[in-house]
Amino acid sequence: MLVFRQLFDPPSSTYTYLLADRVGGSAVIIDPVFEQVRRDKALIDELGLTLLYSLETHVHADHVTGAWLLRQQTGCRIALSADSGAEGADRYLVADDVVVFGSRNLQVRKTPVTPMAASPMSSTTAAWRSPATA
Repeated sequence: MLVFRQLFDPPSSTYTYLLADRVGGSAVIIDPVFEQVRRDKALIDELGLTLLYSLETHVHADHVTGAWLLRQQTGCRIALSADSGAEGADRYLVADDVVVFGSRNLQVRKTPVTPMAASPMSSTTAAWRSPATA
């Protein structure tokens, strides 16, 4: 079973997503917000999950990422676009890379940057694929 939680940070109007493979407890979090790390970590612990990755879909103008705090607290790896220009990630993603968490995975897709993006760098989209299509 797939665990899916959509979380929201009102001050920045930012959505964060927690995805996990319930069977093994492996999880990824997408676009965590710095001010919400305590909430996110509490949910991960409450659900008995092991956070493998913190994924950044783009360089954010709307909020400061919580990825580095989550890495410190959980040992997860940080993954973001190879075209982002950001430093300090554990994995730099390109189109068609696959991020595996248990029997689930996300396929990376390059997406165009919107005018509201923080920089003219590429962004990424992670497309969920069910175990049957993996």
